[in-house]
Amino acid sequence: MLQRRPHGTRRAGFSLIELVVVLVVIATLAGLAIPIVNMLTRTSNMTASAKTQSDLANNLQLFFTLQKRYPQGMDSLITTSGAIYSSDTTDANTQTIGLPYAGSDGTRLQDQLTVATLTNASGAQYLRSFQRSGFDWVYDHDTTAVDSNISGTTQRLLTASPCTVAEVNPAASSSGSATGQNLTQKLVPAGLASGQRLIALGVGPRNTAVGKTITNCPIYPGCDGKYYGRFVAVFMIYATGERATLVSVIDPYGRHADVTQKQINESLPDGARQD
Repeated sequence: MLQRRPHGTRRAGFSLIELVVVLVVIATLAGLAIPIVNMLTRTSNMTASAKTQSDLANNLQLFFTLQKRYPQGMDSLITTSGAIYSSDTTDANTQTIGLPYAGSDGTRLQDQLTVATLTNASGAQYLRSFQRSGFDWVYDHDTTAVDSNISGTTQRLLTASPCTVAEVNPAASSSGSATGQNLTQKLVPAGLASGQRLIALGVGPRNTAVGKTITNCPIYPGCDGKYYGRFVAVFMIYATGERATLVSVIDPYGRHADVTQKQINESLPDGARQD
């Protein structure tokens, strides 16, 4: 038998107005939380990147100490057709290959690199400097590779003269850079001395340090293969023929570890820097 509710009692629940108020509060809190989550994601990525850069630099130097040479089979950052491995588009959202088109503080790494040839000449033993540190072969990039992080597939010997490499261009524009500096100035604040040049090589998955001083070649956090997300080692070579030396390991956007660490706690507007 059905029982009636006592006269004057009400069914427990929320009124329409109360539900609307709750939804407004939840929406407001969500709006506050999303920027915080985005900031934490950026900070996490920057922290992981800074640690990776430091670890790779230490491991590359350890490899040199043990082997008396730097690893073979690094990525040249040059395509099989002889150009810098640049983005296939001027829109970072639609690029499918190459170095990331968007850049840290507005300065793209691909715009800081130039294809250069190393030779040995009287008073300019740059090729000898490069080769004396153990660089005999690299992998050039195949622009038809679906995943940019595995694009370095074509082996190229560096023993012939002239030898083609990706050089950090000291005359590259710093237009758009928040620091007003190009990559050379960031890596060598005092400036390059006469007879010094900077060469960039990607720390790709086929280099000979893997299995010796490093277990794998990490990719920049969040990189999905639509741009080259490997970290890049920058070496200084000398006209005297002196062995090349490691200057820094930078991320694919062109940030070295010190800059990465400084940016970890920054809260710049979205788009002011790349994750």
